[in-house]
Amino acid sequence: MSTLYTITIKSIEDIKVTAEVRVDHPDAGSDIGSKDFALQILLETGHIERPYFEKLPIPEAEWEKLVTEHPRKEEYDLMHLYNDGRKLDISAEEGKKREDMKYWEKHNEELALQYGMKISSSGMSNGQYYVRFENEPLKVIEAANKVITSKPVKRKLEKDLYTLEFELADVEYLHHLREKMRYETAAYNLLSCHRYEVKIEEGETVLLTYKDAKSDKFWQVMQDGTTLNITYGKTGTAGQKNVKAFDSVQKAERERDKLIAEKLGKGYTRAN
Repeated sequence: MSTLYTITIKSIEDIKVTAEVRVDHPDAGSDIGSKDFALQILLETGHIERPYFEKLPIPEAEWEKLVTEHPRKEEYDLMHLYNDGRKLDISAEEGKKREDMKYWEKHNEELALQYGMKISSSGMSNGQYYVRFENEPLKVIEAANKVITSKPVKRKLEKDLYTLEFELADVEYLHHLREKMRYETAAYNLLSCHRYEVKIEEGETVLLTYKDAKSDKFWQVMQDGTTLNITYGKTGTAGQKNVKAFDSVQKAERERDKLIAEKLGKGYTRAN
C-alpha cells in the first residue's frame, strides 16, 4: 500500500468525530473535506483486512470482536464492497492460467462482460485464487451522504496537518471506533475524481434539496438556451435568484451539470 495519509482519531463525542489527518505524500494533497473521505475513515477502521494500524488502543482481539459483531455489519459489508471492489473467487486452474498474459487479458474481458464491471486486480489469499472488480465510487458517495449528516469541517493546524470534524446519522456507526486509533491509509477524495450523471430533459427545471439538523434548503436550476436561471434558499421561501449567461448552449450545459454534481456531492438529493 502507498501511504498518502496517517489518520488519528482524536475524539468521539456522541455522534461527532474529530480526526487528525497528516499528509504523508506530496501526491495526496489536502482535499480531505468531503463526506466520502470521512466515510472511508469509518470503513477502514472497521475492516479487518484493511487498516494498517500504528496504534490500536484496545487489544486486537477485542477490536476484531467489535467489527465482526457490529450492529451495522450488514450495511458496512455492503459499503466495503463498494469501496474496495467486489471479490470473486476463481478456481486454481483459472488462477494458474492467468499467469499467461494472453489468457489474463481474455479472462478479464470475459468476466467484465459477464458481470458488467472491469477487473482491477487479481491474486491469491489463503490458498484461494481471486479477482477483484473495480470499486464503485458513486455508490460510496451516495452512502456517505446518508451516513455522514454534517458537512465535514477541515481546519489546518500546521503544514500538512489538519483536523477533520464530522457528525453521523446514528451512534451505532461508531461501534468499532476508539479514540487514539492511528493508522496509515491510501484513501482519497472520491468526489474530486468522479462525477454524477444526471439525465435532464430540454427546458426541465432540476430541483435539489438538502436537510439536516441545522438546515433545510433548496437549490434549483433551469437552462434556457445559453442562460441558467438559478434559485436557492431556505425551504418554504421564494429564495434568491441568480442568472448566468454564456457564449454557447454547450458552455451553459457544462456549467449546469458541474453545479448539479457539486450539489449532489455535498449531500443534496434530487426532488424531481
